[in-house]
Parts: sequence; structure tokens; C-alpha cells
Amino acid sequence: MNIQMNRFKRAGVISALLLGTIISCSEDFLIDTNNKDLTAEVVFVSDVAVIAAVTGVYDGFQNDSQGDPGLPGEYNVKGIHRWANSTALDFLNNENPETSSYLNFNPDPSTADVSTKIWPNNYRQIGRANIVLEKLRKAVENEDISLDLGNRLIGEVLVLRCISYQYLAEVYGDVPLMLTTDDDHFKARDPQDLIFQQIITDATEAIDKLPWEYAIEKGRVDKSTAYTVLGNAHMWLGEYGEAVAAYEALEGSPVLDLEENFLDIHALDNPNGKESIFELQWAANADLSWSRNDEVNILQLFAMPTDITGGGGFTGIPSKELYDAYEPGDMRRIATVTAPGEEHPDPLIDISQYEIKIPTGELDADGEPIYLTDDNGDFIYINTVGTVEEPWTGGSPNTRSGYWGVKSWRDPSIMGWGSPVIFGGQGHIWMRYGGVLLSLAEAALKDGQTAKAQAAFDRVRNRAWGGTAPAKTVDMDGILKEYRLELAGEFSLWGVIRRSGEATKFIKDNYGLDMPVEKQIYPIPSSQISANPNLVQNPGY
Repeated sequence: MNIQMNRFKRAGVISALLLGTIISCSEDFLIDTNNKDLTAEVVFVSDVAVIAAVTGVYDGFQNDSQGDPGLPGEYNVKGIHRWANSTALDFLNNENPETSSYLNFNPDPSTADVSTKIWPNNYRQIGRANIVLEKLRKAVENEDISLDLGNRLIGEVLVLRCISYQYLAEVYGDVPLMLTTDDDHFKARDPQDLIFQQIITDATEAIDKLPWEYAIEKGRVDKSTAYTVLGNAHMWLGEYGEAVAAYEALEGSPVLDLEENFLDIHALDNPNGKESIFELQWAANADLSWSRNDEVNILQLFAMPTDITGGGGFTGIPSKELYDAYEPGDMRRIATVTAPGEEHPDPLIDISQYEIKIPTGELDADGEPIYLTDDNGDFIYINTVGTVEEPWTGGSPNTRSGYWGVKSWRDPSIMGWGSPVIFGGQGHIWMRYGGVLLSLAEAALKDGQTAKAQAAFDRVRNRAWGGTAPAKTVDMDGILKEYRLELAGEFSLWGVIRRSGEATKFIKDNYGLDMPVEKQIYPIPSSQISANPNLVQNPGY
């Protein structure tokens, strides 16, 4: 039974109806205990049924457009993606720099996308995971389902819960730890360290239950996903030797490796590639009709130049500072940022297909622009993101740089608002092996294993140069820079920067700004503070 996450829609709906675990911002802000539709005991009596229920846990990372405002795509687009990149100041969306909440370190607890989307979405997913775990364990104990399948699914759900708690702790710091359906729904916050200790417990159990790979169901949590979240948790706790061991264990995977060509990592025709460790799957080419499939990805439309799409441009606007940070010969630059006058590096993306005409700078008798034509009188269409003299800024040069992100702009069928296709099926890679190798380098360096740190560091840099990179001795400044250049425009950058303990230095070194230490984390949404009297807001908000 193939239930890749891009096919999770139907099963996700089934499990949501049966388990009743959708979380809202009501008084029961962490979990809704409504089970009026069908009891969970009825569900967990066959392999097919438990697979559907676990599918519903995966579905928590995608959601339905009828969920919290801004879903489905905006949890990832305006939540996780913005947290990872805008907090690092490398992707500033379309905000005016003078009033940018990121540049001024002042997100509003009641309206900031990062703050308001990540908390409820992840607790919704945790609520589903907790119910499924309890019923799965009982079903295995009662021999209602096959032992091997039951244990494997328990491992998957444990890691999915780990991922939600990882993001909650990385974004907000201390958060309530909810592990059973009987926990107090109005808990106060638990220490961040306790969250990562629980992740270690859960990931360790999951490792023994999970396979290294799936023959058909690509995109499921596997042993490499568990080792990755385990290593990250050890890093947060300063247990660097243990982190090294977890990251090195990934070498046991028969399928995990670096892509030889950096551009291939996010290629449209390379879903769940050999470097991908955890990747959200999406349905391709959905529309806005009433009968639409809501498991859709709107990131590309939001990331593409508005000169093409006629709207959006909220997520894919990298800074010139990021572009300039790449060394000559570093092939990651063109695969991450395209500058005015440059063509898109993906052979699938021919900018001229968008039929952007080239103005001559002159006007006709009616005052309309005159465009370049060939000898036959046909228009010549531009194949770059504008020109150096007239960069593409979507008509907003004060808020947009003229530089555009590449990693999320890979599907040639997406043309813009008003076109037949506005959603795409390109996966969102939340964890990949290139990032793991840099984490291994950091952990080994901090554990005094310098040779091991250098080897992991060099492996990432050599791939970036397509062979052999200029020699560079590994140190923390170099690792921070490599995190930035390797992971820019993805879903994990700010997490590893804050984890390093060097976040304020990172911002100062790259943008000359003084980030207050307390602003490394985000405020708890005001709606949650109002719902739960035991929650205390983060300092500085």
C-alpha cells in the first residue's frame, strides 16, 4: 500500500475524523479530546486502519486549508521557512527595511507569522501523535496488528513527535511537554533542556524500530531521520561526543549520501533524493476549486519574482549580502541566489517562457513602451532576472533587492497568479545530509576531535566546488559561514545558528546589527497566553 505523504490526504481525513485530534486556540489549547465520531478502539484493529491513523500524524505537517488561518502552505512558507531564513536576515520578504520586524527584532506576538503559525500547528500534530502512540502500543500488546508493522509505526510516530518538539523548542525555548492524552492541558512551560532530553529518549527507542529505507513508500521517517534528531538533541544539551556518535551512525545507511551536484538537491525530478533525510511531500498542480486537493505547496509561487507572477514575492527575496558571501568558484551561489542579469541555473527554467519583453527605454506615439524585436518583428523575450540596470524588484525597489531565491523556484509549470497552475509538488527538505555533515563538524570540533571535524567540513566544501575546495582550517566562524551558504533558503538555518551559541555574533558579523539575546527566540502567540493562564511570555515581548 503506497501512502507517500503526497497521498496522505484521504487517510489523513479518515484519521482526523476517527481520532478527533485537531487542535484549536480554544481553552483546550493543546489538545481537543472530542472522540464523538468513532472511538479510537474501533480504529486500531487492523494493519490498514493503523496505517491510516499514522498517516494522519504525517498530515499534521501539511494540514488542510480549513485549519488555522493561512494553512495549508503558509505554515511552511510563512512559518518554518521565515523562521529559518528571515531571522538570519538573509531573506527579508517584502517588508520595508525601516519597519521590518526582523531587522528591528520586534515580532508581534499577536500577528507575527512565525509566532502564530508554528505553535498551534505543532501542538495539533503532537495531539495526534499522542493518541496514536497510546493506541498503537495497546494494539501491539493485544496482537490486534502485526508486531513488525506496529513497532515500525510506533518508531515513525515517535520521530514525528520529536520533530514537532524540536521546532517548538528551537523557536520558543521552553514549551509545555505533553506526552499522553491525560496530561494537564493547561500546563506551564517545561525547560528547553527537558524537551531535548525527551527527544533523546524517543529517538533512541525509534532507532531500533525503524528501517534504513523503504522500497516503495519514499518520504517516510526512517532510521536516518531518527539519528538526525537524536544528534541535534545532543547538540542542544552540549553532549558533543554523543552527537558525533549519532551523526556518524548515518554512515550505516545504504542509501544516504551527498548529491554530487548541489543543484540536484532541490531538482523537481529528484524527490526524496539520496541526500534527503526528512522531506514533506505535496500534491502537484492543484487548483483553487471547491473540489481541490488541499495538500498543496504554494512556496514556489510565493518565492518567484513578482515581475513574473503578478503577486506574491513574500518568501524568496534573498539579500545582496547573502549573494556576496559566496566565494568565487562556490557552485552553491548560483543554485541558491540569482542576481540581476543572471539566468536561472535549472535547465527546466527558461525565463523567456514567461514572455517578459525587453523594453528599449523609448515610448511610442501613445506613450506606451517600445520593446525590442528581432529582424522578423517578433518580440525578444528576456531570459534573465532583469538587467543590472533594471533589476527585477516587482516594482518595489525600496523593499526588494532584485535578487531571487533558486531552491524553491524549480517547477516550470507554475506561471503566476491567474495562470492554470499556481501550486506545485516540489518537496520541502527539512533535514538533509549536507547539514548533518556540518553538524558533525561542529560537534567533533567542540569535542576536541579536530581531524574528524576537518574531514566533515572539507566534504561539504569540496562538493560545493564540484571537486576540491580551497583549503580552509575548520573553526566555528567557518562552520557558521558554511551553515549559512549550505542551508540558505531551506528550513533549518536559524535552528543550527541559535544552537551554536553564536547567534548574536552571526547577525553582527553579517549585517552589523545588534540582536538582543532574548530576541533569538520568538514570542508565544498572544492567543495561547490568553487561553492558558499558566503560560508566561518570553522576556522582551
